[in-house]
Amino acid sequence: MIDLHSHILPEIDDGSKDMEMSLSMARLYVENGFERVVATCHYFGEGKGPQIEDLEMAKSELEDMLDREGIDLKIELGNELYLSPDIMENIQSGKALSLAGSRYILIELPANEVPDYTEDILYEMQIKGYIPIIAHPERNSKIIRNPNILYTLVEKGSMAQLNLHSMTGMYGKDVMNTAAALLKYNLIHFVGTDSHSDRRRSPIVKNSLKLLETKVGKERYFRIVYQNPELLIQDKVINKINPEPVVKRGLLNGLMNGLLSIG
Repeated sequence: MIDLHSHILPEIDDGSKDMEMSLSMARLYVENGFERVVATCHYFGEGKGPQIEDLEMAKSELEDMLDREGIDLKIELGNELYLSPDIMENIQSGKALSLAGSRYILIELPANEVPDYTEDILYEMQIKGYIPIIAHPERNSKIIRNPNILYTLVEKGSMAQLNLHSMTGMYGKDVMNTAAALLKYNLIHFVGTDSHSDRRRSPIVKNSLKLLETKVGKERYFRIVYQNPELLIQDKVINKINPEPVVKRGLLNGLMNGLLSIG
């Protein structure tokens, strides 16, 4: 498996605090069936936080330690880019990274809003040859209240990545139910661990993966967990299952909890 969303690099952002923790996370990745991880450090804009040179150095040091410890895990670089009006300028200037050098860009929305300029920026990315992937939309408070915000973005060409821990209630019941709804209506194309440590937000996701398979079935499970990430790493086109609009919340109030029977 490939994890497209991880904060495994040591002492870079709010993820792994040191090399010891990064190695512990790497061991957990291997134990949970992962062979490759894209280290997606937060990117908030030019001059804000670690720059590409810092990421490359941290990656090199981690790879050396993985080799020394005999841990068979490949590391790729990327960024989790916080959505902002100047995001395309930073991507095209090489200051911000796509996922593993591909055309795919991991985008983080503000936790409590979807800015008015979101559609315009995501459209501009596509015009310039990139494919935006919305990171953990199930945790965005506006999408929780109205999942069809994500439907609109997906319908217009974006893709989305679900946090595996969201399925088990780690982030709360509303997030868990929204995750189930987004899966049911074909609005999720990738899953990721979004690991930040070897503890609570860790690569231990075997139970989440089993739950995912029971919800979406073997064929969609294979597509989301294996096929799409592999195509992304190879920078190939990913064909999406047609997204469907989510039934309005008012009609779903009692049903949202029942969306765990996904077929």
